[in-house]
Amino acid sequence: MASRVAPSKTAFRTSARARDVEPVKNPRHLAWIRTLPSAVSGQEGCVAAHINFADHRYGKPERAKSKRADDRWCLPLTAWEHTDGPDAQHRTGKEKSWWDARGIDATTLANDLWRVSGDTEAALVILQEAWRGRAKHQRATRSPS
Repeated sequence: MASRVAPSKTAFRTSARARDVEPVKNPRHLAWIRTLPSAVSGQEGCVAAHINFADHRYGKPERAKSKRADDRWCLPLTAWEHTDGPDAQHRTGKEKSWWDARGIDATTLANDLWRVSGDTEAALVILQEAWRGRAKHQRATRSPS
């Protein structure tokens, strides 16, 4: 007589869903992110803005309802850029498009900052590269006068 082995909950999944994954919490990383200049404008006085959209390049699931994204997936933004301004990250409803319109690969940038967490000098080099890419993107998307 054959016995049946129950498959694990993730046996046939190709990626994890946010509700199935315990989020990474790292208060030290969040505090450090707040000391950095904004990933968008370079201004000081930032909050740690979590990225909520999925990115399969990094195995990052979309944030589940009522759950915050992993602390790994956050970037420094001013409060105006994050929630307060009329075109803030969380006011548009299309977060990935918001980052794309600014020429920023948000998940790559967050991943790069996570890898150097606590090393402000390395983070500033990473952010400067992102700002150069943003400036290049803005020049390329300007309509000719």
